[in-house]
Amino acid sequence: MSQLIPPKFESPDAKLRAVGAMFDRVAPRYDAANRAMTLGLDLRWRRRLLRELALAPGARVLDLACGTGDFLRLLAEEGAAPIGLDLSGRMLREVPPHFDRVQAAGESLPFRDESFDAVVTGFAVRNFASPEAVFSEVARVLRPGGALGIIEVATPHWRPARAVHAWYFQRVAPIIGWVVGRDREAYRYLPASVAFLPEPFAFARMLVERDFLPPKRMLVGMGASQLLVTHKRHG
Repeated sequence: MSQLIPPKFESPDAKLRAVGAMFDRVAPRYDAANRAMTLGLDLRWRRRLLRELALAPGARVLDLACGTGDFLRLLAEEGAAPIGLDLSGRMLREVPPHFDRVQAAGESLPFRDESFDAVVTGFAVRNFASPEAVFSEVARVLRPGGALGIIEVATPHWRPARAVHAWYFQRVAPIIGWVVGRDREAYRYLPASVAFLPEPFAFARMLVERDFLPPKRMLVGMGASQLLVTHKRHG
């Protein structure tokens, strides 16, 4: 089975520009394509992550790489006070207007130190130009004890599930993205971008090195996606 090959970027800035332009292109149809590719399960996983975080009413929460605002809507339903941040201005225009939102890169967050009770991010880590820089910034803007919740893709451990997952991501998802999202290049990049995701141990180590507790990792969707929950250390 042929594999999708991730693109090579000349520099982190080149990746930022390319990813921002790609999401600007797909923004109008992004939700429909995402629902189709995940069979609608992505919203269930987001709700599961918020249950794990158990946020207090009124918690100030940053939705990092918020896209069109899926987490913002769910956070508001939970009684939190969310603010969205995304690199793509076109994505932010799809966010309901009553939500606060900021256009910026995760590598340089335009917020004061210790200004959030929690940070969430969904399916974005592999698109960051520098995950190390992003999570250093997340640690900076989180208060001590603040929560971090992450949803990302994963590779199933069980061999039959891994084979189905590879077939779906490499063959089916790009076709769905092309038909629904109408952007062949973008929906070939997104499955291939899994190669940019740190391995679980390296991911956990990266977070611990940035003043987070060892994360709790939960696999969902037969191991096709992962939820990570951790907290910034006190003091």
